[in-house]
Amino acid sequence: MKYIITESQYKKIMSERFKVSKDERTIISDTENFLQIVPLTEAASCKYGAGTKWCVTSKENNKFSWYKEKGWDVSMVMIKNPDIQNIFGTTKFALNLYNEYIEVHNDQNKYFDLAKVSEEAGVLNEVKLIVDDYINFMKTNRNVEIVKNTVV
Repeated sequence: MKYIITESQYKKIMSERFKVSKDERTIISDTENFLQIVPLTEAASCKYGAGTKWCVTSKENNKFSWYKEKGWDVSMVMIKNPDIQNIFGTTKFALNLYNEYIEVHNDQNKYFDLAKVSEEAGVLNEVKLIVDDYINFMKTNRNVEIVKNTVV
């Protein structure tokens, strides 16, 4: 059974479980329904990706450094609204750049149709802005010239 938690419950759990400073992450979007961060350290990646099966949050064989070495920062998007969490079937999802393509993973590290669930939840335009913020971050901060947005 999957449990959906409130934003305040999530913040309390994360602040108690993982201690990282604010300079270990960059907030690239903070909208009505979503908070998008890019973790800058492995500890921050584990904090914001807690409860997922992402390779950048695992205790063993963590791939955070591998992605960083390639200049491919992972974006972690926390869903603030419980109704949207229910439609998405997750409390968070990740965007990552692999070669030139953006990939989307839910908390179980499975691909899902971001455009479809965003439209169903009535937040497609907001999600498009989040994806654009990620693309702009990668182009500006990581000198990535080509990013193919095939997700929304």
